Amino acid sequence: MNLEANLQQVRAEYLRRLTAAVGSQPLPVSATDYGSTLTALLSRTGKMLRPRILLAAAATLGDEALNSRRTLLLAVAVEMLHNASLLHDDVIDDDLQRRGQPSVNARFGNPTAVLLGDYLLAQIMALLDEIDDRDATRRINQTVISMVQAELLQLNTSHLTLTTYQQVIDGKTARLFATACALGNPAYEQFGLHYGRLFQLRDDLADGEATPWTQQLIEQEQTALSAINPTLSIQI
Repeated sequence: MNLEANLQQVRAEYLRRLTAAVGSQPLPVSATDYGSTLTALLSRTGKMLRPRILLAAAATLGDEALNSRRTLLLAVAVEMLHNASLLHDDVIDDDLQRRGQPSVNARFGNPTAVLLGDYLLAQIMALLDEIDDRDATRRINQTVISMVQAELLQLNTSHLTLTTYQQVIDGKTARLFATACALGNPAYEQFGLHYGRLFQLRDDLADGEATPWTQQLIEQEQTALSAINPTLSIQI
């Protein structure tokens, strides 16, 4: 399944809205040291896994669903939600790098990073208003709530347990993947949930943040994912 052309459309729409005017004033993106700008930092869309999985799910409904304006804008919305969460997470965790480069908060300070995350959330609200789909709005709103609740749980947990670890993974990462799948085709929501869990568990392992349960949970999620029907041809 080749979704690269659709992903390029998502990336272009994401960047267009990122630099859209706020009232009569553009988003301030003045050049700083060695020509870097806020736009350049925020434009690091990476692999765009969440839009990709949404597009893959939509493709199962046919070309009309895949190429619709609704699908395009929802793919932009999930990418914006993901990047807004990264901006806020970097402030909370005091992370100074993102994808091997200085984070927005490291370069421009915490207030700017927080406000830019809020700006992306506001753009999502505008997108949802444009789409005018109550089910999509409900799913994304519930996902934002889950992500915030999971972050609060992580912040207020002094002793990590297996249950807490799973709740944080589900709320911060897996729920957004599940929502992305469901926005493309609701039949793939459970696939997205298990895919998101496995993605975060492997990420923890690769980043040296594994817990005593990580490897066991990886094996469980691999088994669960292989047993799910329907499934999507998406690599983790």
